[in-house]
Formats: sequence, C-alpha cells, structure tokens
Amino acid sequence: MRSREEIRNYLLNGEIKLATVSGVLTTKPALIRRIDEDVPAISVITTKSYQVRPNPGNREPIVAEVEPGSYINAVGLRNPGMQTAFRELRALLKESPLRALLNISVSGNSPEEFIRLVKKFSPIADILELNFSCPHAQPGYGASIGSDAKLVAEYLRAIRAMTDRPLFPKLTPNVKNIAEIARAAVQAGADGIVAVNTFGPEAYREPQSGELLLYNPNDHKGGLSGEHIFDRALQKVREIREALGPDIPLIGMGGVSKGAQLRLMQKAGANVVGIGSAFARVKTRDYQSYLEALIFDAENHTDSAAAFVSVKRQAKYRPYRVVEAKHLSAGMLTLELEGEAFLFEAGQYAFLWIPGAGEKPLGLVSSSPLRFIIRKREHDPAKRAGEFTHAAFQIREGDTVYVRGPYGKCPPLNSKTNALILSGGTGVALVPRLAEHLNSLGRIVRVFHGVIDEKEAAYRELIENYAEYRLIPDKGKPGRVLDALSEVLDTLEKEDCAVYAIGPDILMEKALALAVEKGCASACCFASLENNHMCGIGMCGECECGGVLSCKDGTFYDYEFLKKHYFPSISSDTNTER
Repeated sequence: MRSREEIRNYLLNGEIKLATVSGVLTTKPALIRRIDEDVPAISVITTKSYQVRPNPGNREPIVAEVEPGSYINAVGLRNPGMQTAFRELRALLKESPLRALLNISVSGNSPEEFIRLVKKFSPIADILELNFSCPHAQPGYGASIGSDAKLVAEYLRAIRAMTDRPLFPKLTPNVKNIAEIARAAVQAGADGIVAVNTFGPEAYREPQSGELLLYNPNDHKGGLSGEHIFDRALQKVREIREALGPDIPLIGMGGVSKGAQLRLMQKAGANVVGIGSAFARVKTRDYQSYLEALIFDAENHTDSAAAFVSVKRQAKYRPYRVVEAKHLSAGMLTLELEGEAFLFEAGQYAFLWIPGAGEKPLGLVSSSPLRFIIRKREHDPAKRAGEFTHAAFQIREGDTVYVRGPYGKCPPLNSKTNALILSGGTGVALVPRLAEHLNSLGRIVRVFHGVIDEKEAAYRELIENYAEYRLIPDKGKPGRVLDALSEVLDTLEKEDCAVYAIGPDILMEKALALAVEKGCASACCFASLENNHMCGIGMCGECECGGVLSCKDGTFYDYEFLKKHYFPSISSDTNTER
C-alpha cells in the first residue's frame, strides 16, 4: 500500500489528474474495476459514501435535470453499509490491486461512527474521504458537520488519532467561510481537501406539472450538481487554495465537463479534478476518449471533448393523457397514453412518474399510442412499499401522467434465421417492438407468452403482426411455457436459433439453460436484466451488472455473461417493474 507521503507527492507532482466523485459512476466494485482497467485517464477512483449501517436512501425520482447537464439529486446516501462494503472492496482488491488510487468515502453522524468507519476501511484505502458535506442527508450527517469549523476540527482530531491513512474531508460549499473550515481541517490533521460537494439543498418543481419532483422526504430537496454550479464551485476551490497555500493536495470538482473548465479548475488550485455529472452525458464506450480529449483541450485551449457530450436533456418529462386504463385482473393493468410520439428502439424502457407516488422504470410497448403494462406490488404504507403500483391502479381515463426516456438500447443481434422470444408476466411489454425489429431483419419470429391466467394476456394483436404467437397459461403448472419452447426447439436446427427471454428471473434462467442444453449457442441466448434502475442516465450505478450499466449499455445479455454475473445473485428485491 502506498504511504501517506507517496500519495501526497503523487498528487502534488503538477500533472493533470482526474478523479471520479463520490456517488457517481464508481458506486459498485465491478464499476470500480471497469474504470480502473478501461479508463486509465482516471487517477483517483472514489467510492460512494459508506455508513456504519445499510441505508436504502430515497425512492425515485432521485434526480432532476433542470436543463441539459444541470442536475438536482437526492439519492440519500444509499449504500450497503460498512460490513458489506468492506467485504466487497477487499474481495475486489484480492483479485488484483488497482492501478488508480482508491479513495473510500465514509459518512457518520458522530466522531465515534467516523472512527469505526475509518478503522474498518484503513487497511484497504489509499485515501479516506470524510463526507462532511452532503446537503440532503439525514440530520447529523454531511453538511450538518461541515458547516462549522470547530466541529470539523473536533472530528478530524479524533479521527486522525485512529489511522495513518491520508484523510481528505469533503467540504460543503454552502457556507460563507469555506477557507476557514479548510484551514481548521488541515490544522487538525487532514492531509488534503476535497471540494466541493453539491450546492443547496433545493426543491425542484417539474415545469409541466408544477409538482415537486424529488421523492426525498426531507422537503423534496436535493443537491445541485453539473453545469449550473461550475462558477460557484470554482470560486470555492480558489478560496481554499488561497487559504492553504501550495503544499496541501486539493481535489476540486463541481460541474466540470469541458477542457476550458478543467483548465480553470486546475488554475484555481485543484491538483486533481473530479468528473461527476458529465458522465451522464457520455456513452460508456467513450469514457476514455472523452477524458483524453478533456485533458488535451485543457492543455491546448481546444474543445474536442464536446463531440462526446450529449447536448440533449436526458431526464425531461413529457405529459401524457390516459385514454385507457384496463385492469386485466386484480394484479395486472395496461395503460394507453395519448400525447407526443415517443420514439424508442426494441428493448428500451422509460420511467413513468405519478406525482406524489414516485416513478418506476417500465418496458415500452408501442410509440403512438404509448403503452405500458404494470403488475401490482404488495402495498404497505408503513414501509412505504408498493406506493407506485398502488397509485397506478387508481389511475383513470383522463388523468395525466409523465414519462421520461427512453433508456437502454436494442438487444444484441445475430444472423440466426429463427428468433424465439419467451416472455412471462409484464415482460411481454418488450415483445411487440422486439418482434417487429427481428421481423424487419428477415427473421422467422416465434413468441411464447406464458401467463398465470388467460385474462392476463396482453398485446396479442400487436405481436401477431410480426410473429407466430402462442399463448400458454400455466393451468396449475408454473412454467408450462418452457415445455412449449422445448417442443419447438426439437423441430428446429439449433445452430440457426437465437433465443430471447423476458420476464421473471427464474423463468429466464430456466429458458436459457434449456435452450443451451438443447444445442443453441450460449452466445445467441439472451435475457433482459430485471435489476434496479433508479436514475436511468448512468449516474447512480444502481443498474450495474458485471461492470456494465444496463441503463446505457442495454438490458439484454447472453447466457454466459448472465451465468457469471446475474443469475447467481438473483434476489427478490428488484426495483424494476416491467
């Protein structure tokens, strides 16, 4: 492990260095590994903020995009807790050490909690980032600490006595005296400073509805990040550097997405510049090219990085009028919406927002009219569970709902003549557009639609335009649809078959295993991930599986990938309602 002095000297050596920031992108071990291996332009990898106990954070919506590249977020310090985080990170490092410095962020509500966290993570951290600054955390955390220079010093002295690892408190910009607070932190034992965290908190009203958007129970408020905070963040970094002199490492951040901004942040005194919200606007395959261009632009006064950054507003809501709310059964609902044409590719999804009840990601059935299918979840107001679907089942014709997206991308394609699509439950939502797309490529498409009861069948007419359709009720035997798939596979040349499974995890796993056992190539057997999607734009990392972000990289993956990364870890707490 690198020593405090080695890390200090590295950070101060004058080269342009970039870091990820806490809570964005490198929020899971597999994403840390992916960035470390595939994005060498990143010199410091920062984890999400870990707490002593698991914290589920806030429900969706957790992010608002007020204009392209300018965000308000209220994730609420969602994290798995100290024990799980340590176990996962230690396992990651045992596989092989990281190239980049590992900056582990921790958040407590007392010196004692910070000490527990620091003791736990010191054996594996290059840097320990002390979150004294989150503006939308619960009382006692984050900015509750970092707004008081004396309190910051008190915490630092207690924590410093317990570790020899570099300590970098992350400071809040929401103070008048950030220079005084930074000075107090260093005098009390901090090795460096991270600045700044998000501004605010502020509430945000979605302009189409006039309703408060973020689902944070703390007055619907969130922290500001991205383009609209750059100028203010730059000033705060400048104030800190002027107060500390040149010899204290400073990781500066706040709205940097362009080379000119990187150059200004470095000129203001940042030894390392954090890149956060900008990743939401860049394709995953372009991360390294984008950051290389960013550094080149900073050095050469050019603007080549702009080519990698989307100028579209990615989380814009559009209003839709409900023209039909059809209850197929007590637990299944289809919605037909009227409004702006919603263009999307096969396999993509969108977020449906019901003001006051939150939002959920749903598979997209058709563009015009816009259609969704929703399965009801158990409603427990005391646990705030099932609130979205409970509200959805109260929707009536004439009501207005809001949609943002689309997210994800088209499933992998191949040259196989026979395309077999197996769906169960609300997975049928993705079938019409997928069948249409495969049919347009000249494939012979067969759809096997498994349902508990025939009355829950949906979209048969749409599917039959492009595919041979078979409706297969369970009739007391769950998974009868697998028998139908098996029978048809026995009649086909397996080497000329591709299989797409969409629905409950156990059904998808069995379907792909059956297809491979029958002789289909595993690289041509796909399933759609039912993992947790919260932001949709590649910021929070909750949809990560095997180091990929399914909100950006798509939800369909082949059997070998799923066997390694997804099927072994299936749990019942998925947040995706398709």
